[in-house]
Amino acid sequence: MNTSITVFDSSVFDFINKEFSIDTLSNDCLFTEGPVWNKEGFYLFSDTQANLIYKQRPGHKKEVHLVNSGTANTNDPDLKPDQTGSNGLAYTVDGSLLICQHGNHAIAKYDGSVMHNFIAGFQNRPFNSPNDLIVHKDGRIYFSDPPYGLKNGQLNIEKFQPVAGVYCREKEDVRLICDTYQYPNGVCLSPGHDQLYICSSKPFEKFISVYDVATQQLIKVVAEENSDGIECDQAGNIYLSTKEGIVILNKEGHRLALVSLPSIPANHCWGGDGGKDLFITARENIFLIRDFLR
Repeated sequence: MNTSITVFDSSVFDFINKEFSIDTLSNDCLFTEGPVWNKEGFYLFSDTQANLIYKQRPGHKKEVHLVNSGTANTNDPDLKPDQTGSNGLAYTVDGSLLICQHGNHAIAKYDGSVMHNFIAGFQNRPFNSPNDLIVHKDGRIYFSDPPYGLKNGQLNIEKFQPVAGVYCREKEDVRLICDTYQYPNGVCLSPGHDQLYICSSKPFEKFISVYDVATQQLIKVVAEENSDGIECDQAGNIYLSTKEGIVILNKEGHRLALVSLPSIPANHCWGGDGGKDLFITARENIFLIRDFLR
């Protein structure tokens, strides 16, 4: 069994492999975030401080995919200087790339040749600094909007949103569905896309909320945990990027295992054949655990 894993409940091996290796794909970034798998066989991820999106094929060196991924105006005095780039990434149902842009206070869409503002604001104001997003199978888009990218990492209620919210865009309508966090961070959907998970990495808001997708109402708090990125597997188990490493919970929110890493993870996503590989963005590093799922 890999010595990087601490097991709290042996049932974790019902769905992950005991023997796995943690490969380092890149180790010279600034602050990596927002990974997403492309079915053509590569990952994209943001380097928020470098204002770039990289393409990473397993077994190859990373390459720049997009420059000025968060903004072309990095000297904006309303921005935190090292948080101007892109963050969360996701693909729409039709295959376009959605980009959480700290510096532009918006979510952009990139079709492979042209990038434009797609979700520009709410109630006639720009967003704070969109952080993470997930696309529902019916096309709805859920995203978090904390003030991490703003000057001093604080809300600027004169220019941007007065709350740090989680939003849903359905067709042309944008709706605020959660304003209970000061720093909402990761969002993900359950395997059936009937529940939305929301988390924060701040110690003073240590809880993972679960919302009903149909009603967009809070169902429960599933666990008292902090997390930056959050993902589910196809059985509904929950994976958290935390200061400890990758924490694995069952769907009831109980800790099953902890995978320790050489640096603190910010986010992660599933990829590879069958979606069994775990791709992890961790500060300057990119890690890959091949065939993590059984």
